Amino acid sequence: MCDKVREDDDFQDMLNNLDIVVESMEEGHTIITPRVDHKGRGKTLLELQKELLDPNARQHAFYRLYLNPTFRKLIAGFTIVSFIHILLLFFANTLSTPGRNVFTLFLLIIYLWVSETFPLPVTALMAGVALVLLGEDRDLAFASYAADSVFMILGSLIIAQGITKSGAENLIIRRLLGPFTGSNYGLILGIIVICSFMAAIIPDHSVAAIMLPLVLTVADKTDIKEKNNEMIALVLAVAFSCSIAGLATPSGGARNVIAMGFLEEIYDIRISYVQWVILAAPITIALIPAVFLTLVFINKVKYRKIDYIPESGKSIDDRQILALSILVLTFALFLTSGFNGLTLGTCAMIGGIMMHATGVLEWEDSRQRLRWGVMFIYGAALTMGKAMVNHGAADWLAGGLYQMADYGSEYGGDLSIILIIIVVTVLLTNVMSDGAAAAILVPITLAVGSAADFNLAFIAIITAISTAFAFMTSFGTPPNLIVQASGIPTSNDFLRNGVPLIIIAILFLVLAQTYYWDMASEVAGI
Repeated sequence: MCDKVREDDDFQDMLNNLDIVVESMEEGHTIITPRVDHKGRGKTLLELQKELLDPNARQHAFYRLYLNPTFRKLIAGFTIVSFIHILLLFFANTLSTPGRNVFTLFLLIIYLWVSETFPLPVTALMAGVALVLLGEDRDLAFASYAADSVFMILGSLIIAQGITKSGAENLIIRRLLGPFTGSNYGLILGIIVICSFMAAIIPDHSVAAIMLPLVLTVADKTDIKEKNNEMIALVLAVAFSCSIAGLATPSGGARNVIAMGFLEEIYDIRISYVQWVILAAPITIALIPAVFLTLVFINKVKYRKIDYIPESGKSIDDRQILALSILVLTFALFLTSGFNGLTLGTCAMIGGIMMHATGVLEWEDSRQRLRWGVMFIYGAALTMGKAMVNHGAADWLAGGLYQMADYGSEYGGDLSIILIIIVVTVLLTNVMSDGAAAAILVPITLAVGSAADFNLAFIAIITAISTAFAFMTSFGTPPNLIVQASGIPTSNDFLRNGVPLIIIAILFLVLAQTYYWDMASEVAGI
């Protein structure tokens, strides 16, 4: 009896830890950090200010300033970036002075984002201000902060919040998961299918945060919890399926919207929602059985039946019906955006406004829980990418990448360039967030595609899809981080399962680009 109580307590502790991780994702952090005592921090800063003004205590104050982690990160960043800038002066003769300055600023902003020296939205605003100080036109520097892709992200987040607040997705997932609970294989496949469907419509970290506690509840009420290999396969199925689903639609992940934003802002090429789905969705469909087979084979899961009695679900209420109706309407607007004259950002904002106008969401819900800083972060990514292109920095970087690919083109032709773009993107997205990887690489890969005379829409989609292949690290995507917080998979589990899946995913992407996209592009009109 005591053992049973202890197991229940351990399970509840695990769910509480997941709540902390989900809250961290909603606040826009890429890592889990302890809460900051702002009152104590303010008091400390005031004391430090007094000591700096006091000649007798100044030496002690400077020592405390040196120990301050924010100050040390800032000094390290300026040192590294300054050293790189000096190297550019001597070795980057083909890069103009404005190009060097913009590239140096680009590196500094990326460093501040990755190190989280300041809150991410604050660093994002620094980008626009710094460009103005470097001589960029004020309107041009800040125009991208209000780009259509930024409002698509904002509207999608509001819609996802409305669905979550109403509880509609919880009931749907419980009902969809029921038919798959007859065997361990069925449960793993069901998790992959359901997550792949949900994460193609609403943000992947929201799906992972909802799905993981449900999966753990099912496991806790069966003997699956006693088999470590099956538990690993179950929770990794949540993380990996959320990632592969996000590449299927523009609304599936911010990385997709970033790629579309760069393509439109810099090259004036627009991809509709349907065009993206026609090219990318078949890859997600092909990866569903690939994820299942990889998890079963790598974790040596043997087929067996399981005994699980599903809980009686609550009936759906009017608020949930209303939330789902708004979601369906918004999705219909997305699909018809190429014909109805509305941009994707406008479609998303219509859905977001309706969530509030119909009472599904209260304004206080959005004010307190919505990541408003996301607008600044993606706006900064777009404005930095545009500045890199306008001042030649992106072309300079692309020239080096293209030259490297050109050596291999003697043997692999254009395929070698595509492979290098994919591999570089996959490596980067596994060590940083997928959205940040897209923000860094899309303007560079588009410049490579322009130099090689490729279809730039294809290059943008290839780069965005490749950033979804963050399977081999626990911190590559928010779903991975949420799953890691359960304490079930280790870093080695991500590596063992992720590496073969990355190889399979790259193969599917190359095959789709080589044999399917040319045919599909005629139908899609790209």
